[in-house]
Amino acid sequence: MKAPVPSRTLSASVRRRLELAIAVAEERLLTTHVEHALGLIEMVGDEVPLETALDIYNRLLHLSGEEARIITTRALAHIGEHAVEAEVWPALMARSAAASAGAPPTPHEGEGSTAGEDSSAMQAGPPVAVKRKALFSKLGQRIRGRVNEDLRQRIELAAARTEVALLRRHTDNALAFVDVLEEELSLPEAVQIYVQALDLRDSIAEVVYYLTLAQIADRRLPPRRATARRGKEPAVAGPAAQPELRVVEGKKGG
Repeated sequence: MKAPVPSRTLSASVRRRLELAIAVAEERLLTTHVEHALGLIEMVGDEVPLETALDIYNRLLHLSGEEARIITTRALAHIGEHAVEAEVWPALMARSAAASAGAPPTPHEGEGSTAGEDSSAMQAGPPVAVKRKALFSKLGQRIRGRVNEDLRQRIELAAARTEVALLRRHTDNALAFVDVLEEELSLPEAVQIYVQALDLRDSIAEVVYYLTLAQIADRRLPPRRATARRGKEPAVAGPAAQPELRVVEGKKGG
């Protein structure tokens, strides 16, 4: 749940623009999440069931229950809309689920299995929620173990790439908030409004705050001057040379 936007000192017109900016920021973040969630599914689709891959994504990105629900729904809708590409996913889900449970893979449709056999097999098995919970538990053990070190590492790398993409998105969104609020709030206050409105967790909020202000600094502050002159370095003095002495002969006395 996003935090309420402070109402102090903001004019009605700015508040309306701010509400639009919040809606746009949330939509952009969701779009980024869905894009990267689909990327994770594509990367591990032959090793991890689709729903489990989404569960892993939601957990690694620290998503709330509402955010996870929206992203999961959008990702599944995207796969459903692209029927040609999505045809591979049911088979991958069945294979990886069977492999995780230690059972032989479920045959593809048309490979000796009938609809009646599939239906009876599903009815005979445990409830879907129980199977998903057991599967996720086994997957967690596998990812933590050395046997699947490569899978675990690829998932962690994908999560890191997603976090950086989200930081960039947050920074762009915060800059848009600055444009809306600059006439009525200071720059730091405008960025703080973004952090509060999007309810960013502390570790992310601090990074977004400084990244945004740094970008504003690059645009508005004069370029920094070099503290040292560029060009020839001063020559390093060698061993002290003996000073040249002039002997002045005095006049001879008479």
